[in-house]
Amino acid sequence: LLDAIDKAGIADNTIVVFTSDHGEMLGAQGRRAKNIFYDEAVRVPFILRRPGTIPAGRVSDACLNTPDIMPTLLSMAGLPVPAKVEGMDLSHCALGKDGPEPPAALMMNTGACAIWEDGREWRALRDKQYTYAVYRTDRKELLFDNVADPLQLRNLSHDSAHEQTMTRLRPLLKIRMSELEDDF
Repeated sequence: LLDAIDKAGIADNTIVVFTSDHGEMLGAQGRRAKNIFYDEAVRVPFILRRPGTIPAGRVSDACLNTPDIMPTLLSMAGLPVPAKVEGMDLSHCALGKDGPEPPAALMMNTGACAIWEDGREWRALRDKQYTYAVYRTDRKELLFDNVADPLQLRNLSHDSAHEQTMTRLRPLLKIRMSELEDDF
């Protein structure tokens, strides 16, 4: 595909996106499928190519969320981004420039999806270091330090050393849910 774009002479005017809608647990955490906040299910590739615009090899750790894709691509294409859009234009991240970034990516398991796997609806945030999740029915909280524990095996939500992180992420999740009129 890339060779055909290059041969057609349109590479400098074509944005190629490689991504996926979800990962697959494949037995990690004793789970199968998706619909869970663990990295195996939620960390998916988002690779952009546009020679002459995006520096080759550029890597960003921005907390890109699905709603951010549309405003980011519109901006990169030089098209207007609607004022009332849920996502955020993160084109500057791909271009290697400074600019605002979301503090965390919001993740949700809602509605009919909640009957899959263990039947428990949840909401979660993933920032550059932590994943914080809460279940709706029993309000069980989980906190993982994705840097120190990349396999997300140790729940730190009741660890007093991480109370400040919990104090920061709990209200952030409530704010994000409120913005979407999500009352669980």
